[in-house]
Amino acid sequence: MGRELTLIGVSGSRTGQQIVVNRRNAVIGSARHCDIVLHDRQVLERHAEIAQALERWFVTPLDTGALVALNGQRISGRQRLQRGDLLSIGSAAFKVAAE
Repeated sequence: MGRELTLIGVSGSRTGQQIVVNRRNAVIGSARHCDIVLHDRQVLERHAEIAQALERWFVTPLDTGALVALNGQRISGRQRLQRGDLLSIGSAAFKVAAE
């Protein structure tokens, strides 16, 4: 992947929207100060972080109670994101798209 990561909302409050992450990291959560704000009862104030390291993108839950799944499997630690992956945050889901 390159310097940008594009997420396409497939369910939840961001359905149909494209979110472009072009910084080294972005926090996803329900709080207004987050980089990506999701209006979802299942999303914590600071729910997960998307970060880039060595031209690769990763997602990390920021709380033990944060529901984060990658391709249908709940994750508890940092996981690599790849094109075509399905990332679920609370009840929202995003397809990891091309750069």
